Amino acid sequence: MGVIRRQSLKHSAVNVVGLGVGAISIFFVYPHALEPYGLAQVLLSIGMVGLPILSLGANTVAIRFFPRFQDKSSGHHGFLTLLLCLCAIGCALFSIGAWIFWEPFSTALEHKSPLLREYLWLGFPLAFCYITSCVLAVYSSNFKRIVVPSLLLDFSQKLALPLLLIAVWQEWLSLEVAMFGLVLHAALVLTGLIFYLRQIGEWYWRPDWAFITPELRKEMIQFIGFGAFGGFALLVAAKSDVFMVGSMSAVKSAGVYAIAAYLATVIEVPIKSLYAASASSVAKYLADDNRPELEKLYKSVSINLLAAGLLLFGSIWISIDSLFALLPNGAELLAGKWVFLFIGLSRLVEMGTGLNNYMVYYSQYYRYSLVSLGVLAVGNILLSIWLIPILGISGAAVATLLSITGYNAVSLWLVWLKFRLFPFTAQTAKAIGLAMAAYLVAGLIPVSGYAMIDLILRSGFFALIFGVLVLRFRVSEDLNGLEQMIWGKLGK
Repeated sequence: MGVIRRQSLKHSAVNVVGLGVGAISIFFVYPHALEPYGLAQVLLSIGMVGLPILSLGANTVAIRFFPRFQDKSSGHHGFLTLLLCLCAIGCALFSIGAWIFWEPFSTALEHKSPLLREYLWLGFPLAFCYITSCVLAVYSSNFKRIVVPSLLLDFSQKLALPLLLIAVWQEWLSLEVAMFGLVLHAALVLTGLIFYLRQIGEWYWRPDWAFITPELRKEMIQFIGFGAFGGFALLVAAKSDVFMVGSMSAVKSAGVYAIAAYLATVIEVPIKSLYAASASSVAKYLADDNRPELEKLYKSVSINLLAAGLLLFGSIWISIDSLFALLPNGAELLAGKWVFLFIGLSRLVEMGTGLNNYMVYYSQYYRYSLVSLGVLAVGNILLSIWLIPILGISGAAVATLLSITGYNAVSLWLVWLKFRLFPFTAQTAKAIGLAMAAYLVAGLIPVSGYAMIDLILRSGFFALIFGVLVLRFRVSEDLNGLEQMIWGKLGK
């Protein structure tokens, strides 16, 4: 866990700063521009949800097959060229399909969401730049380079979007110009990632088609089918909520939903860091059939993520009313309270089950989860269609929670069935029990009526109690080791 820990800490630092910028945006920008913010989030969600299809699974191929192609002296046998070709082919096929079905879909949006209908076409260049950038970022992770790609892909957007929306809010720019600015930013991110790969000496353009034997080609085509359609199904189950809200109700409702869901992304900071740093190790251990190291990584990532997730989720939920009271237009945004609860619980489920999805993706058993992914994706859409009219924006969050829980349950079963590995230990129950105890104790602090004071006292007290208990009862050896490292550096 040495390299993974260092990369995770650096990546987490970037994400924490990004969350700080996002928090400022939530408090001072987005509530004043709910409709433009909702529109931007719906357009961006097209690329996020369509990533596996538009890239033809290149985002997972980049990790799964890199150990087979890895050879710096030969430019990794043109592996990067192969990935980019997959992106180009996938985007071309998607454009043809969109052109065929454009008229009936845009007509359906005319009454429910006319603003989205007007700007929907901008989702295509945004999606192309986003998916290509994501594939380049995943490719960089093979070389344990995740910090700079994160700065370019994630952090820069957290700066660009609020700046554009401030310009719209203050009427310095029209909405149309701001949306074009969003596309320009995506293109600049893609350009930056290309230059970064050139700088670290990993930009190899020359293809080596002769290296791809008929057996390897057959294996890759089968995996690409899974990576494209299976990954798409997973993202539909996890990320289609904003698009569903925006297309089934006013774009403004998507803005409220996106703000509440953004609060839940605080919980995702450890997920992004540990997953990005661990994915290549999972692929390597599977390729080498190194079960002991795989089990060690599986269990350690699970407990580390669960402990971090419980800390962050509990700290926010115990003061959720105070947090919304501090937001401009807080009464209008309060409907997002339950969105945060259900989205936050889905993140805890994902964190607690650890690397099970990666272990299925990058193993020879990846086909087994394709059917479950398809069922869950369809189920999520049907649940959203059913629940949004009944529960409003909370219905989309409930649908996401049910989909994520069901999919991770299937993945847990597959990993146990094929590898006889299980992420949970006695420490898992201990972490949950300590979180509940800390929540009950912190909940005894009376509400003063001053939102900022209540937020600091109740959330801070929960975080302090839970953090001390986790270290005192040695829930995670990695966290205790991190504590010793920090104290050691402070001592010096």
